[in-house]
Amino acid sequence: MFCDVLLHREQGRTEMTIASILTVVGFWAMQVFSQLFFKWGSMADSHWLWGFVGGNLSGLCSVFLLMFAYKSMNASIAFGICTGGAFIAVQLALVLLFRSELSLLQWIGVGMTAVGMIMFAAAKRGAF
Repeated sequence: MFCDVLLHREQGRTEMTIASILTVVGFWAMQVFSQLFFKWGSMADSHWLWGFVGGNLSGLCSVFLLMFAYKSMNASIAFGICTGGAFIAVQLALVLLFRSELSLLQWIGVGMTAVGMIMFAAAKRGAF
């Protein structure tokens, strides 16, 4: 579904832009690293500085990737896919690595975020 959004149309031809996909996935990864650094840094005073530095450097990299995503696709769709996907990826990473517990309602919220991303990316302009 998201691949359809990341297609590059030129002279009636449709080509998959690997760069767009890598940009979005890279943004998700940098956001995950950023939040993991922040979480790790908050766990002990001795980790605070390195967590702060690592989190902010990863976050800065993600901002550059977001700008590249804006350049290669509709900015509204890029923002929705990038931030929604980052939210989902961060929640999964925190659950897996730090054993954060989510309630059923919170898991439903994560699922609804995914559904919202799909709806946002798939919707045609002016459909409703």
